[in-house]
Amino acid sequence: MIQMGGMSRRKGAAFEREIATLIRDHLGFDAKRNLMQTAEGGHDLLGVPGWAVECKRYAKLTQADINKFWDQTVRQAAEVAARPCLITKADRQPIQVHIQWLGPGADCYGDSILGVATISFELWCGIVRETIEE
Repeated sequence: MIQMGGMSRRKGAAFEREIATLIRDHLGFDAKRNLMQTAEGGHDLLGVPGWAVECKRYAKLTQADINKFWDQTVRQAAEVAARPCLITKADRQPIQVHIQWLGPGADCYGDSILGVATISFELWCGIVRETIEE
């Protein structure tokens, strides 16, 4: 398990709050940080119906980092029978959202990072709206 220093924890918590605010602004859900995530595990943000949202904010993100974070996101989503959603932000880069590919051929990849689509936050909001209407 990776140990995070105080600065990293604060940066991560600030990013979780930022994403919760964006979710409230764009989707109207009362998204909140999961304050029990450290003690009990689980995904970072609560309040997006049907989705387990994990947030990662780092100065630099490599594909290996995203693969590792995706594995964690999928495990946590499975525990609550929700769709996995990984929201990442690297310095001087836009927010990116990683979700399982929901289109044709989705089953052929399973939980692999190869079956993951990287999209904008705004597009993810549109997908969330559609999943709520289903």
